Amino acid sequence: MGVCPENFTEVLEGLARICAPDPQKFLRQDGTFEPSWAPVFYNPRMVENRDIAVELIDYLATETTREFVVVDPLAATGIRGIRTALEVGRTKGLKIYMGDISDEAVELMKINVIRNGVEDMVTVEKSDANELLYRLRRTGSSINYIDIDPFGSPVPFATAAIYTISKGGVVAFTATDLAVLEGKYRNKLLRRYGVAGTPSHVSKDIAVRILLSYIARLAFSIDRYIEPILSYVYKHYARVYVRVLKGASKTEEQMRQCLKPIRICVRCGLSFLEEQGVLCPLCGSQTIRIEPLWVCRTTHRDIIKNLAEKASRKPWIAKTTKSLLDLLSKYAEIDAITIRLSLLARILRVNTPPKDKVIECLRGIGHKASRSPTYADGIVTCAPIQDVLQCVKLSST
Repeated sequence: MGVCPENFTEVLEGLARICAPDPQKFLRQDGTFEPSWAPVFYNPRMVENRDIAVELIDYLATETTREFVVVDPLAATGIRGIRTALEVGRTKGLKIYMGDISDEAVELMKINVIRNGVEDMVTVEKSDANELLYRLRRTGSSINYIDIDPFGSPVPFATAAIYTISKGGVVAFTATDLAVLEGKYRNKLLRRYGVAGTPSHVSKDIAVRILLSYIARLAFSIDRYIEPILSYVYKHYARVYVRVLKGASKTEEQMRQCLKPIRICVRCGLSFLEEQGVLCPLCGSQTIRIEPLWVCRTTHRDIIKNLAEKASRKPWIAKTTKSLLDLLSKYAEIDAITIRLSLLARILRVNTPPKDKVIECLRGIGHKASRSPTYADGIVTCAPIQDVLQCVKLSST
């Protein structure tokens, strides 16, 4: 395969072997690898992000008998596209475009493409991300999947992605500006995402719905609407996958139904639609207002279940990815904002109960319930809040 360039080392991820920045050459004072210091960006902590992306492309590629076109316009080392070619492309007929504005990234991608023998499926281009997407559309490419995975916010690339994706295609967005999406910088949240918000007890759940709200409003502006496939917060980022569809009447319907103001209690963290009132119906406390928020489904239950089942049988998929997909597949059965048990226990003046006991109690009286993907003390359920309170009391003894 040859030796990697100076300051780079071989990395094995999935079925790919690539040259990536040598972590020992880009260490912070505390001894931690800092990916943004390297000449080409590669973050090993994002392996779950890439695992799920490749698994979803594998699923989506079965929906068509035509050539399936994938675009990674911020490709850096090329790991995502190369893994897609190796793990999906040989059997599904993929065409993959990878781009980057950096000369060094483009040269490294070319090395990695040859290193993995996927030259027949992968095209590498030096290009601005938005220009690559618009140029592919201008030249007649029907793009089935776009992955927007920047360092920071996806906002600078979102318009081009929504505009250039083909009807029924899927766009994935990563946002590492999680502090903004959680409302810690209110003015920046309003400027960047067009949402008035503030931090809350369930701000990670809200972050995903703010990102979906922004993407949906972009789509609405060109008579398109979205169908979220998978949405989650993990580690330091938010990640959403949306299918983009066309139709003015459906767009108007989604605008009315899926974007609404919500209220979140400052004391117990209970969330509810503003049309139900402004004071918390549980503890009577003041609430904060967030709008416009995506209030419809954030996940596609059947697709996530399929991804979890298939990933569990693949030894090259990270164990952490399998655990995450398993948790998300259970969450998809309910798809609700987290309820924090520690906050409810404080209201009831009881010890915080084990969440598995509360879940078992709720299931025992006929309700769906699962662990929260975002909070260690959280559950998700569609049960009435009074039933949740009853189970918290029973489980705390």
